[in-house]
Amino acid sequence: MTDTIQTPAETPAETPADAATETVQTEEFLHLDPAAIIIGTNVRTDLRPDHKEFRKSIKERGVLEAVTVYRNEDGQYVLLRGQRRTVTAAEVGTPTGLIPARVVSQPADADRIGDQMVENIHRAGMREAEIVAGVEQLALLGVSAAQIAKRTSIDRPTVNAALAVTKADQSRNRLDSGDLTLEEAAIFAEFEHDPEAVERLENAKRWRRSLPHEAQRLRDEAAERAADAAEVERLRAEGLPVLTAEEVEQADEVLRIERLVTAEGEPLPEEEWPNVPGARVQVVKEWVYPEDEYDDESEDGSDEEDEDYEPAEPYQQYVPVWVVTDLDASGLCRRGGGSGSTTADSGDDDGESEEEAEARREERRRVIANNKAWASAETVRREWLASFVARKTAPKGAEALICEAVVTGHHSLSKALDHRHPMLFTLLGIDRPSGYYGAGHDECRKIATKASTPKAATMTTLAAVVAAWEATTGKHTWRNPCAWDARVLSALVAWGYQPSEVERILLGEEQQPSTKDDSADDGDAHDEASDSAA
Repeated sequence: MTDTIQTPAETPAETPADAATETVQTEEFLHLDPAAIIIGTNVRTDLRPDHKEFRKSIKERGVLEAVTVYRNEDGQYVLLRGQRRTVTAAEVGTPTGLIPARVVSQPADADRIGDQMVENIHRAGMREAEIVAGVEQLALLGVSAAQIAKRTSIDRPTVNAALAVTKADQSRNRLDSGDLTLEEAAIFAEFEHDPEAVERLENAKRWRRSLPHEAQRLRDEAAERAADAAEVERLRAEGLPVLTAEEVEQADEVLRIERLVTAEGEPLPEEEWPNVPGARVQVVKEWVYPEDEYDDESEDGSDEEDEDYEPAEPYQQYVPVWVVTDLDASGLCRRGGGSGSTTADSGDDDGESEEEAEARREERRRVIANNKAWASAETVRREWLASFVARKTAPKGAEALICEAVVTGHHSLSKALDHRHPMLFTLLGIDRPSGYYGAGHDECRKIATKASTPKAATMTTLAAVVAAWEATTGKHTWRNPCAWDARVLSALVAWGYQPSEVERILLGEEQQPSTKDDSADDGDAHDEASDSAA
């Protein structure tokens, strides 16, 4: 054939004493017939054989970069890397009929797969379906997700997404067909067992809504249902006849006993409620507003409010309520002979027309739905921001946002400076020191001094500005957005963030109708306290 060149294989810097007598591995450089090379198992499945320029180059100039092979037990050459070059050369031929080959020792399967993925993953041509196949092969060999990421230099979220898709046949088939990206397929895979959830994701995709946001809402709703069910089971364990959420939904009416009266028109004593025929317990959520401990009058006697003061956030708690679902069987009557509806919609507002009452109910439902949507969006947004602030360089337009925040002395940045950037610590994954005023000064200095180049310093400052804004956001933000909210969110959108429907309110966009009845499971229909949910 041609000359054979042998070179000693690289050896570790430190060789164990008991290995000193082992034969040193050698590498050979040969020119081989491509048709005689055995094509071993490879993570690449799509060779793009129709690439005319590539085929023409091989035929006219041959293979310029050596492929990598090893000898098997029968002395045959088995391909490790260079599948596309080898297959094309065998099909169209080369000027000499041979291709250059580097002969190495036979690797372990995990090393082979990892090396093939490293070779291909960082070329634009490798498909996401092939990434999934490679990750799956490594996982089947017992390689952990962390090690897969390390071996292949694929970021951990992509590895996790690929592993999720390997366990969901429908989503994987859609990825293979090109109907879904890997990120989308991972989301669909998570909910593949739930047809209703898949339908909501399909609607979000069809209307170009953010899939990550819709997925987070599905997770939060599932967690809420699980918590509700756990509370039902807890009360049942105490011996109470508790209705499940399904039983409440199927009931024609669910009437609070406290709002009913006896045949004589008298309210029934609370201790008698459990004895009412057909009496059951419904678990509802009621809003609790913590007492305001802030003293409007400061120590110096002035009435000026502390600009850093923030009222405590209201929260919901479970409340067991005695109800009946069959008024006739209960022996009780509707108070005053009215409609008998004991839902939150039965307001006592004097002189309120039905249209006004319905408008009030609709607004309440909107507030409840948007509050939940904002909480879900916050999870997605902060995950995205954690990745964003880890960038090495700032995106286009960063300097203008930084300048505006610093020169105008925006309140969010001033507050972050006073409190040592707590949200920046959170987004960077750094434990925030606490325990004394000014805690975190040294850590802030480390973050600042680490940014030793102009690009790094700009990005770090941008991260501080964006984190400061994020720290001031909450459920109040969508209800009363300001110009700075729109300014920052617009910048994030320009830099790749896809906002949810409720976040788009900050941009002045009209909210689109929801794809589901957001008030269906919030207890609104049977909880008068929901009137104050806003």
